[in-house]
Amino acid sequence: MKKLFIAIMVLAAIAFGNAVYLTTQAYTLKAKMAESAGTYSSFCDLNSTFSCSNVLLSPRAQFFGLPFPAVAMVVYPIIFLVALLGYLGICRKAFPILAGMAVGGMCFNGYYIYQEAVYIGSFCPLCLACSAIIVMILGISVYGMKQK
Repeated sequence: MKKLFIAIMVLAAIAFGNAVYLTTQAYTLKAKMAESAGTYSSFCDLNSTFSCSNVLLSPRAQFFGLPFPAVAMVVYPIIFLVALLGYLGICRKAFPILAGMAVGGMCFNGYYIYQEAVYIGSFCPLCLACSAIIVMILGISVYGMKQK
């Protein structure tokens, strides 16, 4: 059981780092765009279809005026904390809580992937990686619930 919690904590830490990078990248890109006209990119701009910059600069990639990865900067530390509490034996219902949070995260990410596909026309590779992480957290949580 403890290994499952450790795996979730590692995934949450990676996803948090990813969210911090994407959020700072969004603000940096917007500041550069405001300074002068031109094209700006990040290392995850592979082509016009897979481009973090195209997505992060789009108004459709906002959540109440914030770049949508900013939400992950709040959610992943909570996921980490719940997994830590489960690891320490303080929270007996950690796996169901984590599974519920993961389902919510998948719905949130699904909405933004839909925005990327239909309206923006680009996919953010690092955002897709975050979506894969939340799916893995759900899988581990469901496996953990079945083991108990």
